[in-house]
Amino acid sequence: MKTIFNKVTDCMLRWVGLEFDFSFEMHGEPLNQITDHLFVGARPRPEDVDSLKEAGVTHVVSCLPEEDRFRVAFLEEDFHPLFLAVHDGIQQDITSLFPAFFAFATQAQESRTDAKVLVHCEVGVSRSATLAIALLMKSQGKGFLETYYQVRSKRPGVLPNIGFASQLQHFEHKLLPDVSAKGELSSLARYLKQVCNVPVEVEVLQDMLERYDYDAERAIRSIFGDDIPRVVQGVRL
Repeated sequence: MKTIFNKVTDCMLRWVGLEFDFSFEMHGEPLNQITDHLFVGARPRPEDVDSLKEAGVTHVVSCLPEEDRFRVAFLEEDFHPLFLAVHDGIQQDITSLFPAFFAFATQAQESRTDAKVLVHCEVGVSRSATLAIALLMKSQGKGFLETYYQVRSKRPGVLPNIGFASQLQHFEHKLLPDVSAKGELSSLARYLKQVCNVPVEVEVLQDMLERYDYDAERAIRSIFGDDIPRVVQGVRL
């Protein structure tokens, strides 16, 4: 049951116009080039093949549920494909796909110098963005939030769900253990505040994240109870 505090918070958010859905429709931008060798995009259609070739795409990573793979089976005719079955849910484990994705990207570059990889999901917002961010974190030695903004500068609207964001924070801890000193604001805390619009001070978020081992959903629920404010983006169950 909602507390009085939560009801008042929701009323205030509605009053200032923050109850609407911040989700982005990316179908107008089928793909965007993030680096010389990496694209992020929406699910390609058969009529997109020529434009993908013109962009120089040679390899395609499809991040769709197993039952949707048939929608992109045509890619095998013109590109080197990798199919990674994953749903866009905050409970989904996407880090288990990192090794296969990293190996595929590395092999692509080793096989031909002009290789360009497109990683896509349905609309190119969460799953594909998460994999692209992880790849760049690993190759560039950067933290999650910095890399997120790098990708967003090329494809506005990318928004890894809060579960994937939590996993990217854990990945940052492994890659850059010295950067993640206790007491400092983490990439995840700043992402939840700056990007996901969690209506609470970032220091409170940081405290809860440390308490719940950087699990964004648990941290947010510990603050607001079972009803996460509608303003919070990236909550896809």
